[in-house]
Amino acid sequence: MTFRLEFYRTMRGDEPALDYVRAQKKAHRAKIGRALAVLEELGPSARRPLADYLGDGLYELRIAAEGNQHRMLYFFHGRTLIVVASAFLKNEAAVPREELVRAGRYRVDWLERFGGGS
Repeated sequence: MTFRLEFYRTMRGDEPALDYVRAQKKAHRAKIGRALAVLEELGPSARRPLADYLGDGLYELRIAAEGNQHRMLYFFHGRTLIVVASAFLKNEAAVPREELVRAGRYRVDWLERFGGGS
């Protein structure tokens, strides 16, 4: 099955996860890009250590680069779409609650604007 990946865009046109990726140095951007390509290939079959389910429809893509732990939070819509909602540099053992809340808010917004209630 083929999956399609898109970045969440706010009503103002901001793309938080894409902006995060663009702000990283070249080597990190390349590694993040490769991880996103694998996610796009595997979709929901992606498992640890690459990806993990966090609950409430949210997943994390896990990318280690030069001692940094990049995380991209995403969700699925339908059978083929992956929406990357947000990204951050993880400095704690668990995903910070505020990151989960933010990504959850983005998911609800996206679903209301583009995906209906599913």
